[in-house]
Amino acid sequence: MVVRRANSFMRKILILLIILHPGLLVLAAEPELKGTPVELAQYLTNLPKTVVIIGEAELRVPADQAVITLKVTTENRSLHEALRLNQDVRSKVTAYLKNHSVAAEHIRASRFSSTPKFGLFGEKAKSYRVENLVKVTVQDEHEFQLTAAVVDSFPEVQFTGAEFEHKEKEAQKERAMAQACENATERRKVFEEKFGIALKLERFSGGTVSQNLTIRQRAYGFAGTPAYMGGGTSRSAAIENVTELPSAAEDVSMFGELVYTVQINAEFSVQPR
Repeated sequence: MVVRRANSFMRKILILLIILHPGLLVLAAEPELKGTPVELAQYLTNLPKTVVIIGEAELRVPADQAVITLKVTTENRSLHEALRLNQDVRSKVTAYLKNHSVAAEHIRASRFSSTPKFGLFGEKAKSYRVENLVKVTVQDEHEFQLTAAVVDSFPEVQFTGAEFEHKEKEAQKERAMAQACENATERRKVFEEKFGIALKLERFSGGTVSQNLTIRQRAYGFAGTPAYMGGGTSRSAAIENVTELPSAAEDVSMFGELVYTVQINAEFSVQPR
């Protein structure tokens, strides 16, 4: 009877200790390393070791086309008339560009929106404002200037930005990725040679190719930032002024350079030679 009471008492003490100090349970479950110093050293030596090597690349290529975004805005008391006016302006813009040798497939309308304007009192709309975006893909400076002339020729048309591209954008991204892989491979060879080890690729991450803006592209107004905003210069004159910016090199196009950057993280396991 006394033994049973003692065992019950010890169990209660143990439960109380675990509640007050839960770390005791974790410590009790941890594996224990046993052996001689030589055996422990051999065990630690055989543990897998890894090293992460970063591969980087920066590829610069001249942009060979630009996509100019124009916004056509019309307003009228009648929604039907506002829509008709907007279509009429877009038709005139398209006809003007076609007559000046801009290919029809390079002119396309994209986003459309309509906003009613209400008076101070009353539920019926006072007028309707209709906006439509037109994107024009230009191949050279001449076509760029033609599009700039459209902006000043039609008061309903605004310049909202220009995106610079390369016709073989995906191929250029693949080139940048290949250069990053080659950079990581060269660094791996240096580690192997200098430290007398062999590195085996286990996994890698990253690899997202980014396109950075050049000074010339920022001046044009990339993705909705017109170059003329905030100043008194006319819209087409602002575009013309940008074309006078000096190039970084003579072989760089008037659209400037596209800069593709990429970084990969390659993890290698260390192997004895």
